Amino acid sequence: MAVVGAGVAGLSFAARFGDTDVFEEHAEVGLPAHCTGLVSEAALRLVEAPGDVVLNSYDELLITDLEGRSVHFKLRRRAYLIDRPGLDRRLAERARRLYLNKRVAMISRGYVYTSGGDRYGPYDYIVIAEGSARRLSSVYGHVVGLAGVQVDVKSDFELPGIAVVYNRKLSRAYFSWIVGLDRGLYRVGLADTCCVVERLGKLVKIIRGKAVRAPFGGTVLAGPPLRRLVFGRVILIGSAAGLVKPLSGGGVALAAQSGRAAAEALARDTPSLYERATTPLRLKLRLAFEAFRALYGMRLIDVLLHRLDGESFVAVDYDDHVKTLAAAALMGKRSLAAGTEALVRYLLALAEGAQRVGNT
Repeated sequence: MAVVGAGVAGLSFAARFGDTDVFEEHAEVGLPAHCTGLVSEAALRLVEAPGDVVLNSYDELLITDLEGRSVHFKLRRRAYLIDRPGLDRRLAERARRLYLNKRVAMISRGYVYTSGGDRYGPYDYIVIAEGSARRLSSVYGHVVGLAGVQVDVKSDFELPGIAVVYNRKLSRAYFSWIVGLDRGLYRVGLADTCCVVERLGKLVKIIRGKAVRAPFGGTVLAGPPLRRLVFGRVILIGSAAGLVKPLSGGGVALAAQSGRAAAEALARDTPSLYERATTPLRLKLRLAFEAFRALYGMRLIDVLLHRLDGESFVAVDYDDHVKTLAAAALMGKRSLAAGTEALVRYLLALAEGAQRVGNT
């Protein structure tokens, strides 16, 4: 086996399968950093993260527009900040053969060709796990990508734990985030279709921040998952296959899950088992993508935030901001009618997505 990409997906596959050549285009696993590093408790378990990569934990979530409206949540299950490059490095210890500084330029007939002119193979299967870059995997299907950028800043602007910001002046197509790293130190970022550096500057200014490191980031994928994951000898896993949560951009847990499922299928030399095993997941993600298009496109999020301003709730699902807000709307005495309307629109969007999936 050959694995293209030494991220969570590729390394989870390599750890399960064993006899693999893993190709990583960078000189060091995990770098350059691009991920915020926030994961749920479930994701932490799935990736089997060692304790030394966990940097912080949170039991509060604030959804706000930074213009006076906000909804406070107590997390039912804690969220965690991890050293994402550190996690990748620890996972890389399980890989049998790891080739660094080997950028794969082409795959053909079971062979891997690098940009330096080297050829490796032939392989029985080539697993593409290149993450959100999708240089090779883009030919197998389209996945929506948003530009994401973030920076660590010092600020006296006090916010609890994690803040998810819905404000069209900062992000028209998605959302912004502020994560407390330490006392007075925050990681702030946003994803959108354009102008992210300029808008990040506005966000930093709003919280009176001063950068303590250079900005970093990359592409944030929003789905949908690919309709096929197996193309002859080529197998796609993780973000390369569009296996991400459209409403939050999360992909760590799905990367580990898909890597393991692919390894189990190929261990039996039956790649179709991988597609079958992930069919329910991909259907769920495709419906969530339809909800992403309807809810962020209609900015129903802004309506919910306005109606629920000032309320406090228990978060039912940290990984799904929309689900959390919609469930809260049904519990708020002041906003039951608005919450019901929002939930109906949400369900209609899912129903429309289901019909589209069924028709295709």
